[in-house]
Amino acid sequence: MSSAVSPQRPFAAALQKLEFDKVLDRVARLTSSEPGRAQATSAYPLTDITAINEELKRVSEAKELLIAEGTIPIDGVKNISPALQKTRVENHILTAVELLDVASTLKTARVMHGFLTKRKSIYPHLAVFLPRLFYEKVVEYNIENAIDESGSIRDTASKELKRIRQDIIASEESLRRQLTAIVRRVSEQEFAQEEIVTTRDGRLVIPIKAEHKKHVPGFVHTSSASGATVYIEPAECLELNNSLRELHLQEFREIEKILRDLTRQVQEIQEPLELSLQTLALIDVIVAKAKYSIEILGNAPLVSAESRRVRLVQARHPVLLQRHGREEVVPLDVELGTDGVVTLIITGPNAGGKSVAMKTVGILALCAQAGLHIPASPESELPLFENVFVDIGDDQSIENDLSTFSSHLVRLKDIVTGANSTSLVLIDEIGAGTDPAEGAALGAAILDELTKRRAMTIATTHHGALKAFAHETPGMANGSLEFDQATLSPTYRFRFGVPGSSYALELAERLAIPPGVLIEARKHMGEEKTKLESLLAELESQMQEQRRQSQLVSGERSELQRLIDSYEAKLAEVKRDAASVRKKAVEEAQALIQKAQSTIERTVKEIREQGADKKRIQSAREEVTLLQTEIAGLHQATPETIEDETFAVGDSVRLRDGSEVGEITELRGKEAVVVWSNGKLRVPIAKLVKDKKSAGSVISYQTDSNYEPQAAPEVDLRGMLGDEAIEKVQRVLDDAIVSGLHRVDIIHGKGTGALRKKVTEFLKGYPHVKAFRLGEWNEGGSGVTVVELG
Repeated sequence: MSSAVSPQRPFAAALQKLEFDKVLDRVARLTSSEPGRAQATSAYPLTDITAINEELKRVSEAKELLIAEGTIPIDGVKNISPALQKTRVENHILTAVELLDVASTLKTARVMHGFLTKRKSIYPHLAVFLPRLFYEKVVEYNIENAIDESGSIRDTASKELKRIRQDIIASEESLRRQLTAIVRRVSEQEFAQEEIVTTRDGRLVIPIKAEHKKHVPGFVHTSSASGATVYIEPAECLELNNSLRELHLQEFREIEKILRDLTRQVQEIQEPLELSLQTLALIDVIVAKAKYSIEILGNAPLVSAESRRVRLVQARHPVLLQRHGREEVVPLDVELGTDGVVTLIITGPNAGGKSVAMKTVGILALCAQAGLHIPASPESELPLFENVFVDIGDDQSIENDLSTFSSHLVRLKDIVTGANSTSLVLIDEIGAGTDPAEGAALGAAILDELTKRRAMTIATTHHGALKAFAHETPGMANGSLEFDQATLSPTYRFRFGVPGSSYALELAERLAIPPGVLIEARKHMGEEKTKLESLLAELESQMQEQRRQSQLVSGERSELQRLIDSYEAKLAEVKRDAASVRKKAVEEAQALIQKAQSTIERTVKEIREQGADKKRIQSAREEVTLLQTEIAGLHQATPETIEDETFAVGDSVRLRDGSEVGEITELRGKEAVVVWSNGKLRVPIAKLVKDKKSAGSVISYQTDSNYEPQAAPEVDLRGMLGDEAIEKVQRVLDDAIVSGLHRVDIIHGKGTGALRKKVTEFLKGYPHVKAFRLGEWNEGGSGVTVVELG
């Protein structure tokens, strides 16, 4: 029997076999709207490399936004497509709830437009949606102004509606007062069942005992279930009730008019609003993909149409992540396409993880091409696949007369006829289900054909012959999942280039199969087969030991690095403490010197006033200068490089290994602009140290007590006030005495003579003035006083 098979879309079978729908279901649950959920569940792998990478970049930007700002304003999108379709029908009026949904969607589009506009320079790939985000403030306002949150029409929706409702309130109050009076009257006659006013069929009525209904003229609307009570509209209230009924009809017609007008406004913007709804749904899906990426710690892989390389680093199966959590899923490192290897044959024991490793590659390729981040390191790479072919599981069918092996053959035929260099092929247990020798031969032929076509192929098998075939055939490689021989349990760690053993006899031995049976089994395996399996087991053991040693060395290296880092941190701390102590000592010494300076200055003054000779003054000054030199030397010994040193504009600096001093004019991050004697230069801050001499911030003696003699043969006092001039004269004369000068000319000008008089009075009391006189005609005349020192 046979049946016609309709052609499937690319990836269709792979999506089903690799459980891609479970990934989409998770993403759909992270959306915020019904249109977004519909878009998410219908996502499909793309084959346009530009579209794939654009989608991945948009998801990356949305992820950055969520991490930076915590939210993206996508809530509020409603499924308004049916309502928009209704507006195309003539005379159709949207309900209040439908209009509220339209307003909510318009508001979301407006808020999203503003949100992305403010960030378009930072997130350009999300900003491409801006032209398609339509919003209309007037329609949004009109709907919200007319309809409240519960879907009721507001009194303010129109002036007419407000008037009608006011009339209704007035009529109801009048009618209720009249009915209350009537019910009170009939109650006194014991005709009323209860002394209340109620409503039946939209009209106000009173409850009357059935046996007295003829005693109350009016219209009977209904009776109670027991028949004991009838609800009568008294005849005297009939006209008021009719008026109230008419007002309610007017209210209904006015509401209908308001809704019709709002529907017309929506109908006028129906097309751009439909496009905006689709765009909001796309953004909702992108945000959901970003949330999914955060959830799985995902990254965007490099997807390329030129490179034919699969490189997955620390990859995990996304469905297993959902089921077990990150810590329980062993990551996979696998690479194909380098060194010409395009076919990987994975061998090993049952339940060792072979199929999961193969499926991981397949589902991550589908996820990447659907614009989803994958749970793998960011350096992972995938080529663009035009199709993914899979032969996984058992499609045996009684209806189509297909056995297990026959169903495999059908899929293998599709693979061999359809796969090419842009295909990914995944075959589970190739050659199984038939004679082992024939199955292995068929598997080898199929794998050889796929390798020649350069189709990226991963196959799992237990056939020992295929291990040797992969080893000998160019373009093929072996791989296996590690198996712990001590516990006879899988570790799920993938090893490229190493074939695996099935460990069938070892597992049988652990499960207490009689030893004699196992001995016979090894005999039937043959000597060569037994040697091969033993070599594989020995290789497995050696590799596990090597890995344990590597982990041990890695741990010791980490501990050594930790100790080095700790030592360096403590050493730096000691240096900082030493610098701090030395700096404090310098500051204290500086304070002492300043105090000494003041003391000596007073002493000098006293000596001068007492007429001491200049040698005594010179000696005192030399002592102070000596102390200054010692403190300056102590400061120079202070370490220049203090890790916490900061710089500011105006600081005097020099290069760490240089002597030329410059000034900082600008700070730019980790660099400073420094003006040197020969020009301006931008220098890394790490290469600069403050020049303590020039800065004068620690040792600064630029005060009036500076004892460096600045001897001058004359001093110009013109323009100075009396006290300022005398202070200047005293300083100049002191320096002249220390420097050994015998004459100083004081220029005070002629003017009124006031300054000359003050200078004369001072000179009379200065102990080291031998004589003084006015200048000769060639010395400045009466504008100069010539002083002789002795």
